[in-house]
Amino acid sequence: MSPTPLTARRDLPFDGFRIRRRRLFSPVTGRTLVIPLDHAITLGPAGGLEDPAAIVEAAVQGGADAVMLRPGLTHCLAVAGAERLGVIMALTGRLADGVDHVQLNTVEYAAAHAADAVCGEFKFGSSGDLENARVIAVLAERAHDLGLPVLVTVYTRPEAVRRLGPGAYAHACRIAEEIGGDFVKTALPDDPDIVRQCVESTSVPIVLAGGAPDAGTELSDVLDRAIRLGIGGAAVGRRAWAGGKPADAVRELAATVHGGPRHA
Repeated sequence: MSPTPLTARRDLPFDGFRIRRRRLFSPVTGRTLVIPLDHAITLGPAGGLEDPAAIVEAAVQGGADAVMLRPGLTHCLAVAGAERLGVIMALTGRLADGVDHVQLNTVEYAAAHAADAVCGEFKFGSSGDLENARVIAVLAERAHDLGLPVLVTVYTRPEAVRRLGPGAYAHACRIAEEIGGDFVKTALPDDPDIVRQCVESTSVPIVLAGGAPDAGTELSDVLDRAIRLGIGGAAVGRRAWAGGKPADAVRELAATVHGGPRHA
């Protein structure tokens, strides 16, 4: 299946879901650049996370479409220009140990703290992936009842790739859609066949995760190739704000995300 606009998923002519979705995706390209800053509960307040308001400011200055944070950091949205950003609230998480998430905040709490969308994460192939998928499915039901779009973050574990082969990535994206994701954040190999299979296997936009700063690849090149295959944008945290010039890094990413062919 090829990606379709999220507006096709709702019956009302113009409802809260559409209004919030409009704040997340560019009306010109149909793609999004999200700057996540929800890492500190796992990584600690270091490596660029010491001043979350400065990350929001860099997202504004660099032309990002949205930020993803946790409800307790809503105060960071007071920086000038942040009203132009879509706001995604991360509601699941983990601490330093393990890989599986639990739900930390409710959808209602996120809605009361300026959320335009909510996010839950699971790892396909982990020991707790079924329970995490169930948590996200319940979260998505409540979010949709309240008119909130849902971002599902899914990472494909090596165990799943060994068991299922390269098709594990598309399988993970399809699970994310079927449990309620209106768009999907995931990490993918720089392999056109895998990227194309993921895009064709889902009917919602896929945004590419940025990964660690020392990933050893030129992110703008990888992202450009993925967008030309139908990827709907990027969600880049550490590779945007962990360097010395985060606004410049965001600006370069925004040019890459919105410079390619229009998203279907």
